[in-house]
Amino acid sequence: MSIVKKTQKRAGEYFLKKEFAAIERKKVAVNFEEAETIALIFDATNKDEFELVKKYIKKLKENKRKVRAIGFYDGKEEPTLMSSKLEYDFFSRKQLKWYLKPNDPIVENFILEPFDLLINLCMNFKMPLLYVTALSRAKFKVGKEHPKYTPYYDLMLSVDENIDLMRFIPLAEKYLNMIHPKK
Repeated sequence: MSIVKKTQKRAGEYFLKKEFAAIERKKVAVNFEEAETIALIFDATNKDEFELVKKYIKKLKENKRKVRAIGFYDGKEEPTLMSSKLEYDFFSRKQLKWYLKPNDPIVENFILEPFDLLINLCMNFKMPLLYVTALSRAKFKVGKEHPKYTPYYDLMLSVDENIDLMRFIPLAEKYLNMIHPKK
């Protein structure tokens, strides 16, 4: 990693920590089956993963779920196939501040929405997606375990470092279905 990228990442982590500390959010444990609104965060750079996310969104919608997703494309320009749809939006490097924080009204609106459940589907941590996850007003946030970023999640799944998205999705659903919050 170049010195510029290291500096960007460190600055991003510093500013994120400050912003996160100022957020007031009521955490509520949510069972997967009971979640009415679901937010998905994903890395749109990988075309195969994007296709998998699209199929997952379709499955959730068929099960009468309200779903919104936001993907980060780690490139200067978004490919034309990634135009925004009703269920998902995108942002790219062009919409980032120098310290890797998303700087786009679409992302800001996504962050402010109080989803019942947010699932970060990014298998390799990317600072812009971590910003969206950490600052989100979702009631319950889930993602892949990373010891450095535990404050930003309500549930982190400890999985094999090389797990792929196809195996992570059913695993996340399985553990979310085990949650039985007190009423």
